[in-house]
Amino acid sequence: MKKLTWIQVLAVFLLLKLALHFYLNGQWSFHRDELLYLSLGRHLDWGYASVPAGIGFWAWLGGGVLGGSVLAVRLISTLFGTGTVLLTALMAKEMLPKGESNGRFAALIIGLAGLVSGAFLRPAMLFQPVVFDIFYWTLLCWLFLKYINTERSAWLLWFGAAAGIGLLNKYTVFMLLFAMLPGILFTKNRRIFQDKNLYLAAGLALLLFSQNIAWQMAHKFPVFRHMSELAATQFTHVSISSILLDQLTFFASALPVWLFGLYFLLFKKAAAPWRIFGWMYPMVLAVLVFFHAKSYYSLGAYPVLLAAGAAYLEQITQQRQRWLRFAIPAFMLIIGAMGMPLSLPLFPPAKEADMMKKLAWLPGIESNLRWEDGQQYTLPQDFADMLGWEELGKKVGETWQQIPDKSTAAIYAESYGQAGAIEHFGKEYGVSTVLSFSDNYQYLLPDSLPSDFKTLVYINDELNDDMRSYFQTIEKVWELDMPLSRQHGNQVYVCQNPTPLFFKEVNMAIKNAKNEGN
Repeated sequence: MKKLTWIQVLAVFLLLKLALHFYLNGQWSFHRDELLYLSLGRHLDWGYASVPAGIGFWAWLGGGVLGGSVLAVRLISTLFGTGTVLLTALMAKEMLPKGESNGRFAALIIGLAGLVSGAFLRPAMLFQPVVFDIFYWTLLCWLFLKYINTERSAWLLWFGAAAGIGLLNKYTVFMLLFAMLPGILFTKNRRIFQDKNLYLAAGLALLLFSQNIAWQMAHKFPVFRHMSELAATQFTHVSISSILLDQLTFFASALPVWLFGLYFLLFKKAAAPWRIFGWMYPMVLAVLVFFHAKSYYSLGAYPVLLAAGAAYLEQITQQRQRWLRFAIPAFMLIIGAMGMPLSLPLFPPAKEADMMKKLAWLPGIESNLRWEDGQQYTLPQDFADMLGWEELGKKVGETWQQIPDKSTAAIYAESYGQAGAIEHFGKEYGVSTVLSFSDNYQYLLPDSLPSDFKTLVYINDELNDDMRSYFQTIEKVWELDMPLSRQHGNQVYVCQNPTPLFFKEVNMAIKNAKNEGN
């Protein structure tokens, strides 16, 4: 029987990856961030309060063109996640000696990593900027690798285009570009500064990114406010030890592969032309440690390490150390199987929670169950963030239907997750707009509330003390009882007959929000 080629081996694993995601993507509902991004797709712009423009376009495609179901929206993430695995394999092929290796073992390793590694799995399920960010980092590494190998400066123009588009998805692309500098300045790659196409590429990237810069300027640079909020509320819980430990767990099943890749890129003579990628990795970690940033910001740096590791392993096992051709895949399968429930929600919530208890002995599980507040919980935060939204949205929709005069009423949600859930799941009940000061919703607020305003449907995790002075009548109509959900305890109130103080305070808050962003 004719042996499979490397691309056929890879294709088998890519198809398996697609099948796995198609089976699992619809089992749990939307994540809170997905609901925010879907709302951005309904209000296309060149920028948003916490992200650039890119995710809004994909949300428009998933929500407006593909129908807005969980499966339809997450299909986009899965395709980009699968594309990242393909690019990783293409990089490995570029690093193999021409005519000396068939690439099958490298393709097997990378295809298996795409199927069992957590950092290739969860991002490819959730509709968030992360999966696109990993893809663009990988694309940029592949394009620069092609430039090095071919010495054709036309690849730099493609690099510039990809950088510009990548920055429209997530500003962390700047981190990659910064991390690549030492590998350019202190190697033969510094000759790139004599190539006019480098400056054309920079201009192209700037041109593509310029509309977001203009939007940021027009809105007083909300990116800096967002980063300050992250530093105060989330980065403060990030320790250096947790950043470094997380790096070992992201691709735990492929740990020996990327470590071999890092060694290859940093120390082997055969990898000298690609040394830039070996130096890039510690630079990325240095940035994370310096800013105490979220550890997953480094995920895009791993595909090139995996590619290098797969290429190196294929070369050293051709004649000797053949045992590694069995040991490495076996290791990946065993570790991947144990970590799979941490990467994707395989079972219904209660069963998934029981599985987490049974896996308590696994190294690194604590970091998976640690939320952004630094505390440990029953489920990973991403899993808990996919529960309760549909129940909340439909209950608010039912409540909205019972209000007789909707022209003098409104719905207010404290968080963007609540607002997004109500808009998405409340559509069938006639809900179209939700007021909120959270994230990008602040840009959608009306100039003021009408003087004949009478009824507010209020959603929060508690009734704020000042609400009693804002309305003559307040009735609690519902509370989410779902302990595994991060939204457990969210409450719905119907507030009627507002006081003059309510109009004064709310209209002032709206004015301040608009002044802040305009």
